[in-house]
Amino acid sequence: MSLPFAKPVLLFTLVFMLFGALTQPIYADMPHSSYQGMNWTSPDTTATVKPKWTAAIDNPKDSNTINAGTIATGEGKVFVFQQGRLFALNAKTGKTLWTYGSRMVSPIAYRDGVVYAISKEGILHAIHAINGKKKWATASRTSGISRLLVNGNKVYIYNGHIRAFDAKSGALLWIDHFPNEFCDYDIKFAAGKVLVSTAFSGAYTYESLLAFNESNGHLAWEAPNASAPLDLKENQILVQRTSNLLDQLEKTTLDTIDLLSGKVVKTVEYKENGKAWIDSGHVYIFAAGVVYAYPLNAVPDQVTRDSYRSDSAYKNFWAGGPDAGRILFTDGDQITGSKLVNKSVVYYGSAGTQGTSIARFDTFGNGLYVAYTDGRLEAKDLITAKRVFVIHTKGRVFGPTLREDGMIIVQSQGSVNAVSEPTLLKVK
Repeated sequence: MSLPFAKPVLLFTLVFMLFGALTQPIYADMPHSSYQGMNWTSPDTTATVKPKWTAAIDNPKDSNTINAGTIATGEGKVFVFQQGRLFALNAKTGKTLWTYGSRMVSPIAYRDGVVYAISKEGILHAIHAINGKKKWATASRTSGISRLLVNGNKVYIYNGHIRAFDAKSGALLWIDHFPNEFCDYDIKFAAGKVLVSTAFSGAYTYESLLAFNESNGHLAWEAPNASAPLDLKENQILVQRTSNLLDQLEKTTLDTIDLLSGKVVKTVEYKENGKAWIDSGHVYIFAAGVVYAYPLNAVPDQVTRDSYRSDSAYKNFWAGGPDAGRILFTDGDQITGSKLVNKSVVYYGSAGTQGTSIARFDTFGNGLYVAYTDGRLEAKDLITAKRVFVIHTKGRVFGPTLREDGMIIVQSQGSVNAVSEPTLLKVK
């Protein structure tokens, strides 16, 4: 090969080698360890529905007031506050049927054709639900009212003490005779007693159950270290004994209390240490992430208990039910269920979006209505775990979901939304 010919060949070879070097694949750093789990998704065909109707409602500054609920329902109507006035809306259409008063605020209650509401001045009003006409208004004023309850022929308000009014006339019947104000974790009525679950603090804090006579407000008895009533049978209630600094319980203990005397007439101790509730003739105890079940009147050591578990990956802090034959669990993000028939786990999904959690959920029939802190409310089928519909609200805090005249009523910060209850979610 002559030198003149060799130079072009050599130059071409060098260029080709350089081009080959430049076009070699450049690999990124690969992971040291990898795991591929349920790394797929199916198309979300859940319908985002527009509410049948939406109405603005007054927005309390206190989120706890919204949590307790700021609306009431009855007679096919939804009762709400708008700019301090009480409105009655048709539950199916949202049409205004009547308005009442001014400077009206929560709380609110409906019972037997009458709506009960409070004014900012602390006056209790009774309004006929059919036409919005005033039935009566109290002559006295009460400040700081946070709860309004109706039982039998009396209306009760709570503001640190309990006041009872005659439901027919609005006359003040009594104020409780307890020496100090008390908080109200829960208020129930049974066999002529007003039962208030509360707590007291001094050298240490302990829960207590106060029983006031419904006839005159006198304190009938006090049961220290007792929960709110779990069950009522004739003239007796069932409560869970609670721990305090000086008496730490190691096992769930249920006491039966005679309503007349306040004395404990029966005590049953269970194997677990957890929170108890009563449903469908069973005692359920949520302990260390597991729900245990015993027949209500059985001796624990003489029966075989049932147990229900969620997915062990979730750190559940709440359990309840059964609903549609499932014990429900949540960790604040996920909701799962355990079937009573075979104890298999059902997955109802999660909040989904980072920074979003479950605000609350409520059940009706076969429907699970889950409100999230991003303003969504999802309706899910408790049987199939499928989502049925989704609505979006402007609020981030939700009150209890209600059901009235075939409509699901969703109350959130500043608005109430109504959606027709899906047929498949109704109990057949």
